[in-house]
Amino acid sequence: MRLHDLVHYLQKIRASSVLVMAGACLCIIAGLNDGGRAAEEKPDGQLMPLADGTDAPELALLMGDLQRLTHKLALSADAGNAELAAFYLHESLEQLQTIQKEAPEYERLPIALLIDRLALPAYGTLQLAVTEKPAKRERLLQGLDAVIQSCNTCHMATQHGFLRITRGTEVNPFNQSFAP
Repeated sequence: MRLHDLVHYLQKIRASSVLVMAGACLCIIAGLNDGGRAAEEKPDGQLMPLADGTDAPELALLMGDLQRLTHKLALSADAGNAELAAFYLHESLEQLQTIQKEAPEYERLPIALLIDRLALPAYGTLQLAVTEKPAKRERLLQGLDAVIQSCNTCHMATQHGFLRITRGTEVNPFNQSFAP
């Protein structure tokens, strides 16, 4: 079964977004073949093995930058500051592009493909929420929760479920106000 077909089927049966994301992850990871190598999607939707990469950048550092931006995004959304949330949303999407470029594969996992299939679609609700007039804090937080859910779904699918992202809005460690 092609990845696209699985996602389409899960959407057709109105599976929850978590199930759709998890199914996509599992399909990508299940593309393991050729002795346990990860797979990436060909233009026709089929999976193919990734090339061995020996000069992979440290993904944890790239993800750490994304986590910092996501935390600032969360604090902005929690404060109901759509303008600042839009700024950190833009910066987060730029960081995802950087990760795709610099670490398209990490430890034989198709990181760029996972970002395309899980992370980027999850930002849609938040993108709508930051443009609503007037801004609604609850919609910002719903969009944020979708993003965080996609992070955690991807971590589970890549056997990094011990990395659990939260809103983290209880404490502001930055010397910055997030109020509108």
